[in-house]
Amino acid sequence: MSISQAEKGRLQKKLARYVWKLRDEMWLTRWAINILITEYPGESENSLATISPTNAQYRAELEVATRAAEPGGEDLRQTIVHELLHLWYRDASDIFRLALPKELGNSAYTLLWESYRQTFELMTDGMAHAWGEHLSLPDWPKESD
Repeated sequence: MSISQAEKGRLQKKLARYVWKLRDEMWLTRWAINILITEYPGESENSLATISPTNAQYRAELEVATRAAEPGGEDLRQTIVHELLHLWYRDASDIFRLALPKELGNSAYTLLWESYRQTFELMTDGMAHAWGEHLSLPDWPKESD
């Protein structure tokens, strides 16, 4: 879904206010989060959002697909909560992502990383659904409202 630069800027500001509100509600206030609206977060046609925390700092970049941000509503809340939950276990992920490649062979590391990644994605999705119901919704209506 292509939108003008001006519309994209307005949407990015609305989304930033919402993300920061959820960040505070989720006890992640130490994190500085830069929000980007992109057509394809993480350069994937299937992804609605992706978060990239930095190493050894409380900073992250959150990319959200235009098609996910524009409508607002429960789906957007679910998506953002899912991505913010990744920040809670960044340090555990870093053990896999940064330390283990040096210790394991490539095939063992790939198998372990993919197993960890898939397990944590499913866990994060379940936690986002359960926790998200108790967090704020965006303050802009769905397109159908």
